[in-house]
Amino acid sequence: MTPRRIGPLERLPQAVAEQVVRRIVEMLDIDEIIRQVDVNAVVQRIDVNALMANVDVNALISRVDANEIVDRVDIDRIVDRIDINAIADKIDIGELVKKADLGPIIAQSTSGMLGEFLGFLRREVVSLDDLLDTVTLFKRRTADRPKRPPEVAPPPAGSRREGQYAGGITRLLAILADIGAAWGLFLLLAAGFQQAVKLFSGGNWNVESHRLAGIIALVVWGFLYFTVQWTLSGRTIGMAILGAQVVTAEGHPITGRAAVIRTLVLPISIAFWFVALIEIVIRADRRALHDLAAGTCVVYHWQARGASLPWLHRDD
Repeated sequence: MTPRRIGPLERLPQAVAEQVVRRIVEMLDIDEIIRQVDVNAVVQRIDVNALMANVDVNALISRVDANEIVDRVDIDRIVDRIDINAIADKIDIGELVKKADLGPIIAQSTSGMLGEFLGFLRREVVSLDDLLDTVTLFKRRTADRPKRPPEVAPPPAGSRREGQYAGGITRLLAILADIGAAWGLFLLLAAGFQQAVKLFSGGNWNVESHRLAGIIALVVWGFLYFTVQWTLSGRTIGMAILGAQVVTAEGHPITGRAAVIRTLVLPISIAFWFVALIEIVIRADRRALHDLAAGTCVVYHWQARGASLPWLHRDD
């Protein structure tokens, strides 16, 4: 069917209507119309709940192509526009640390790690104590042997050894640690004294040029190192690390007199350390010569459990 051609008279009304609409649009001030619109009133009349109820969220999400969106994101341009220095300048590190209160966290973490390390070290040393006790040369009947000084009460529960006589390896390692600690502290004190003499007198004093004075100072320092620590707490630095403590033979805190005697006789035990070690292993109360002279003994001063080596597990 051939469409009918529209004549000029029929096109005239349409052309007039188009011209009228164009003139009206040109006469309209869009900015003025927008200014006359009360946006708040319009928003208040919108029923958001009804609008959301008519939105099919699943259909909307299904039409979103996440991969296409990601592909269109230029990560390099975003990174380039980020001013890291400006961000860092706005961060108050001091205030951040203050709010985070990192000091107690670090201290607690450090003390916890140190405690775990000391516990591991002490357990392994106790294992070596037990291993030394099993050597045939030093084997003895232990059925009636007391495990602790008479007036030291056993722990309330568990297989803990706190208060029991300390073994030979524990004591040997403790005295070696104390010798190292005493020597290191002596060197620090000597260096401090040397700097003080240089500062106040301008002279140059050192131990090498005054050997006799250095030997006397070392002897006095060694005496004070052991005597003062045993008198105050019954423990030296080395004994604290290995978990041991000096008490009287009955189990009471050590006295100052006993600490002095023990310190004076200690060099003999150190000089004949192998004999002292055998004496500690053989004796039921594990006392060496300096213990016998001072009326003291050494006990475990931590919750020492049974041997951690598999072949030495047994009840305390």
